[in-house]
Amino acid sequence: MLRFAIFLLSLLTFSAAAQAQVQAQDYQSFIDHPARVCNADTSSDAAPDFAGTNCRSVLFYQADPQDRMLWAEIVFEAEPALLEGTRPLGLFVSAKASSEATLNGVPIGTNGRPGVSQSSEKPGDMDAVFFVPEGTLKPGQNRLVLRLSSMNGGITLNSPIHNIALAPYRDPRKPGPATWFAMITLGLFAAGFVFFGVRSLRGDDREGSALIAALSLAAALQLAAEAARDVMPYPYPLHDLRLSLILTFAIGLGLSFVAYVLLRLFRAYPRRRLLALAAVLAVMLGISAFQPGFDLKTGFVLITALLAAGIAGATAYFGQGNRGGAWLALASAALAAAIYWLGGFFLDTVLYLVVAAGLLWLFFKQARGGDLTVAPVAEDSAPKRIELTSNGKVEFVDASDIVRFSGAGDYVEVFLRSGRSALYNASLAALERELSDGFIRVHRSHIVNASCVKSLTRESAGTGSLEMSEGSTVPVSRRNMASVRDALTQA
Repeated sequence: MLRFAIFLLSLLTFSAAAQAQVQAQDYQSFIDHPARVCNADTSSDAAPDFAGTNCRSVLFYQADPQDRMLWAEIVFEAEPALLEGTRPLGLFVSAKASSEATLNGVPIGTNGRPGVSQSSEKPGDMDAVFFVPEGTLKPGQNRLVLRLSSMNGGITLNSPIHNIALAPYRDPRKPGPATWFAMITLGLFAAGFVFFGVRSLRGDDREGSALIAALSLAAALQLAAEAARDVMPYPYPLHDLRLSLILTFAIGLGLSFVAYVLLRLFRAYPRRRLLALAAVLAVMLGISAFQPGFDLKTGFVLITALLAAGIAGATAYFGQGNRGGAWLALASAALAAAIYWLGGFFLDTVLYLVVAAGLLWLFFKQARGGDLTVAPVAEDSAPKRIELTSNGKVEFVDASDIVRFSGAGDYVEVFLRSGRSALYNASLAALERELSDGFIRVHRSHIVNASCVKSLTRESAGTGSLEMSEGSTVPVSRRNMASVRDALTQA
């Protein structure tokens, strides 16, 4: 499976390099080209004097039309391949803005209608292409003038202009190899959601399968939101919603992953797992609220999840001697570094390849009849001795010596490995809060030591019974049956 993932990644990298080489021949981007930018005169639709003192020189991507209308002038020399090519040309504009363009004095297109207010502006699409009439692009110096406005956006972005380029004319939303790759990967995520969702409903590793199903669903929704821009035109005000959805689904993906890792490494500690998840969620929400830039928000959210998984793996390795935890820590650190250094490329492509490879591995394990457990569960360290009170007498009993507890009103009957039993002043609810996680609540009146269970019998009515090591039989309620079976499987 690792070889398959490496093959896919290599193929994707080769395709991207080949595409970049082709683009270098007949593609000219102006996103980081010097430009003169001026605030629009609200009393006139004419282009300003770009040499005037009210204009400024910036790189084009630094122009910000949010809550204003701008004019921009780009003076450039055309790439020879564009002049010598036989295919018609287009000006591709990707921006959170309405726009109109003029090339060498020839109007070539309008995307929506720029305006100085929400009412006067007609929102354009996020991605548009303007046909460049033959002969408009000339050898030597060319002059591109754009008018842009973004008056109907809800969220202020750090970089509202994504790209502007000259290239052979085509529909910017025509599916290409990357889009088909995304659709195939989306299908795999949907299959993962259905497969593991059904396993969870059937009671096969209920909690673990449910978390994998949730992870698959979050990945599918995040990928669908990412790919929507390539296959479906939408007005730029909806871009805020798309970015918010991508971030939300990234949080869901990261939390599902961390929850699954914690379940596999520390199944016996549900309270600690819940506290750890709450801490991870708090960090993610803090990043979402205070980190500028949606790509950075999404990246740091996923880095948080990977670091949490890495810390869990390291804890399992050093605390339990779990070698799988060490590999998990190393892999998590490597992926976190990849997100930090590769940024948008990782989030747009490699992320889904990694998730897809993980799902294929899990499918493979299930096809071979294996379970999903990847780590042993260590015995909980808290508390080792239980304090029991009866008629003013306090007795301390080692938790490992207790077979089970049975509730009897305001008293609890304790059964020990030695065969002795006694009544104590306590309630099952209070004891359950103090006991180590190696004890299981199997019925409203019974708590058992998982290590003392010999067998579990399921009845046709959905209830069951446990045979204990000292020979007693303990009932299992229908409500607790699935969780008891899961806990015993991992004990």
